[in-house]
Amino acid sequence: MKQSTFLILFLFFSASIWAQSIPNHALGLRFGDNGGVGPELSYQQAISEATRYQVDLGWRSNRRNDANQQLFKLSAAYQWVKLLDGEFQYYYGGGTGFLYQNVSDGDSGDEAFSSANLLFSGIIGVEYTGIEVFFDTPIHLGLDIRPEYGLGGYYDSLTFDVALALRFGF
Repeated sequence: MKQSTFLILFLFFSASIWAQSIPNHALGLRFGDNGGVGPELSYQQAISEATRYQVDLGWRSNRRNDANQQLFKLSAAYQWVKLLDGEFQYYYGGGTGFLYQNVSDGDSGDEAFSSANLLFSGIIGVEYTGIEVFFDTPIHLGLDIRPEYGLGGYYDSLTFDVALALRFGF
């Protein structure tokens, strides 16, 4: 009886220590494809062992009907994190954001316009945290998809933002 109690306590505490080995903060870049090319500054903050929030701030630029399009996006998401195997984990969640879009005159005769939009988004992804660099700093390498729905303005449909993320944990 004592041995089984000791074994259960040992497994519980070792699992707790292992679950807390993931850094509480991660800062890096998220390279997405929605609305043009451009990185987002990405920050993650642990709330508990199984939850965190993520804030992304980005600027993107592309050509749309021979016009230059500039996008400024701020998004935040609450995420649940689940362990897959070893340093692999997956996460999912939802959030909101803000998008400002500016489109200049193009050769096709379209008029220039600007719009500001409120975004609602979900997120699902997978990440690997097993790479360590100088001073035992872990690197989070992730791939995610973020479906976004904008309210108002030009950005008023469902779009999908697929991205590769590279963050440093601390």
